[in-house]
Amino acid sequence: MPRSNNSKRNVLLAITMAAAAAAYSMYWNLKLDLSYFENPSGIEAYFENPSRIKSSGNAYNDSDKTKPTAATTIDTNTKLNTYDNRNETKSTTITTTNTNTNHTTFQRHDGVVIALKIHGPTTRTWGEMEQSMCLLHFAYNHKMNYDIVVFTALEPPSDRVEYVRQLVAPAKITFVMDNRGFQEEVAALTPAKRDFFLRRCNVTDPSNLNWDSKCPDSLDKTVDAGTATLAYNWQAEFRSIRVWEHPALADYKTMLWMDSDGFATREWEQDPVDYFIRNKGVILFDNFPWGNVRDQQTLEAVLDAFNATVCGLEYDRDQNSFAQKRINRTQFDKCKKKPIPMIHGFFHVTDLDFYRQPKVLNGLKRLLGDCFLCRNPDDQLAVTIPAAIYAPRKAWDMRSHGIDLRVFHNFVIDGKDKNPIKPPGFIQYWAQLAAEGFPSAKKTCIIDQPGR
Repeated sequence: MPRSNNSKRNVLLAITMAAAAAAYSMYWNLKLDLSYFENPSGIEAYFENPSRIKSSGNAYNDSDKTKPTAATTIDTNTKLNTYDNRNETKSTTITTTNTNTNHTTFQRHDGVVIALKIHGPTTRTWGEMEQSMCLLHFAYNHKMNYDIVVFTALEPPSDRVEYVRQLVAPAKITFVMDNRGFQEEVAALTPAKRDFFLRRCNVTDPSNLNWDSKCPDSLDKTVDAGTATLAYNWQAEFRSIRVWEHPALADYKTMLWMDSDGFATREWEQDPVDYFIRNKGVILFDNFPWGNVRDQQTLEAVLDAFNATVCGLEYDRDQNSFAQKRINRTQFDKCKKKPIPMIHGFFHVTDLDFYRQPKVLNGLKRLLGDCFLCRNPDDQLAVTIPAAIYAPRKAWDMRSHGIDLRVFHNFVIDGKDKNPIKPPGFIQYWAQLAAEGFPSAKKTCIIDQPGR
């Protein structure tokens, strides 16, 4: 029997209302994401509002708590007791049902830590860290319960720490102050380092400086010496040298590093840590190359620091590893014009004992020289050069080894795949391509950080 005119009108009205609601939702999502590109400080201020916390899953409702009267106690220089719960999960093995790869066994290993670095609770890195750790929990660590260490330059409030602890429970997470305080770090410098630092910053009194100050790396006006904030340069120095000797990592042998703005987009079907440990890797990275060193001063500094370097570093597809490109000082003149491509530093698994070796640590320290809070050399060069010189056949690309995890960073996937969503921020990517296929994270994680 044909529909009446009223029925047709009702159907058309329902379709029109649904389309309008969808358009309205897309408008506000788009407007929010676009505001990041137009006014980063504005969106950062918007996200600092604690009322944005979702009350679902194992998160808690911010409206139910009061502001803390004192900050949480944070480990600074002592070794962490990171093995409290190891006996319970020591032999855990989980097998997935994916048949597209043979890396589907999830085996928990002793001595593994997940690590990342932020500046502090008043910066965008804090919100990114919450989002990143929540997504990583549901993508991977809910199976493994590996300890997490968050290095921070500024002390976080206890309420925010507790929120993150609930997000990643039952895994243990520890927030570790990674410095003694800005002025205290300056005061502890050797006379040579302190003098060079003050001259670079064009001051005679360090009290005129803070984490937000900007100082060039070099006194040479003819070179590009960089103008990043000292806070940004601190993370580069910390990640390139100090992290390997930090007491908070002393009891660990394997580190999964994830930048605070690295976001898992689905549940992982492969276990990168198990594959790395079983095959005795040195570094397993999500992307290579990402940027390169081409200035003559740094290329020569690498040679001086390690008494060796690499010429034409590339990924050997036949051997599925870095190519063997090590050269000595006598061979350098023929290769000094070739840049050194670098590992993308946002996500990798590393053998901590390898990077703790005296020949590696001493080389990295010589590479930095008397430069305190310098942008160059950074963490990407620091993880690339030792592996390329001393263990190229143990430096592996994840996808080339069948590990496809699809982590969002710098508006692309795994540093390789172009993001089809416009604008390219993670909020839009999550809403349109990831959320429905990642229901466990969709239920609990607050997705309000667009990435950068």
